[in-house]
Amino acid sequence: MLAAALGLAGAAHAQQPRAAAAPASPEAQQRLAQARQRLQLTPEQESKLRALLQDEAHKLRAIRDKYANDNSLQARGARSRELSALQEDFHTKLQGVLSPAQVDEWDKMAAERRAQARERQRQPP
Repeated sequence: MLAAALGLAGAAHAQQPRAAAAPASPEAQQRLAQARQRLQLTPEQESKLRALLQDEAHKLRAIRDKYANDNSLQARGARSRELSALQEDFHTKLQGVLSPAQVDEWDKMAAERRAQARERQRQPP
């Protein structure tokens, strides 16, 4: 769910200043562009959201890497708990950047991304 919506961070972006760097992946860039349009972000909000998306992508990559070679039930549960905590942390930080109305719209956008990801999973290869 969260993994389908997030982009992965590239090593090249690690050397750039976080606030000035572009989001780490095409998915993250798309999320930022959609947020810019639908949420009518101020330049300051856009900069802060970009940094949040980058940080989230780096943390997601770390979690994925941590469990990449372990598909045990215990590891899947731990990965799921870590991803949930990451998602909650991101949402809490998001509330510090966006207005309540913008957070509501962000949540609608996230629900749409999850629905699209589920639909892509249902389609045969």
